[in-house]
Amino acid sequence: MAESKLIKGLMEDHDHILDALALLEKALKLVEEGRLDGSVIGDFITFLSDFADRCHHGKEELILFPLLERRGMPFHNSPLQVMACEHGMGRYFLRNARRALEGYLGGSKEAFSDVRRYLEYYSELLTDHIDKENNILFRMAEGFIGPEEGVEEAERVEEELGHERLLKKLNGLKGIIESQ
Repeated sequence: MAESKLIKGLMEDHDHILDALALLEKALKLVEEGRLDGSVIGDFITFLSDFADRCHHGKEELILFPLLERRGMPFHNSPLQVMACEHGMGRYFLRNARRALEGYLGGSKEAFSDVRRYLEYYSELLTDHIDKENNILFRMAEGFIGPEEGVEEAERVEEELGHERLLKKLNGLKGIIESQ
């Protein structure tokens, strides 16, 4: 079967997410060194919530996973269930990182350790998650779906959520970090 364009696009998203996580780690160090305003961490959290979760995970949860289920891949006790659970864990970590960041920006210097901890959990989770998707789920999925399936729906999600605008935002964050 020919390569799925949907899966290829999802893998490209993974590259952007991994880039964002590497930049986030640099940003956290810069904030700790007093060389970067902590509000930039909020910009990363917003990017990850909008791009990784709403846009990327949205394409998986609304398009890829249901398509695979319709083609016979079970949800329960399968990679689909694991991936969906991990998406929820990521939301938990980002929500708590944002809440801790609000405390930090409000003057609680101790709250930064919570910010860092939740974002480290998030980064570890997503790094492992992406590896599992790229090397297990997506390889399995290639046998279930055709090259054009899900592409139109994914393009609608990207347009609705501003995929290109979000990538420009990431590029702007990269410029901020690299200028430090």
